[in-house]
Amino acid sequence: MASAEIEALSSALARLPGLGPRSARRAVLHLVKKRETALPALLDALLAVQDTLEECRICGNVDTRDPCGICAD
Repeated sequence: MASAEIEALSSALARLPGLGPRSARRAVLHLVKKRETALPALLDALLAVQDTLEECRICGNVDTRDPCGICAD
C-alpha cells in the first residue's frame, strides 16, 4: 500500500491538465526512484516559476512582468 505522501502528490499531479491518475502515479514513482537527480531539478523549476512568472492582467499571457512584454509595447 502506498504511503499518504505518495497518494497526496499523485492526487495533486492528477489535477493538472493532461495527467490522469495513472500517469500521475507513474510520475511520482519515478520521482521517488530518481530522487537524487529528478527531485532537486523539479523543485528548482517549480520555485522559479512561483517566484518569477505571473499572468498578464490584460491578455492572460504568462510572463515575468505584468503587463506582459506584448501588452506593454
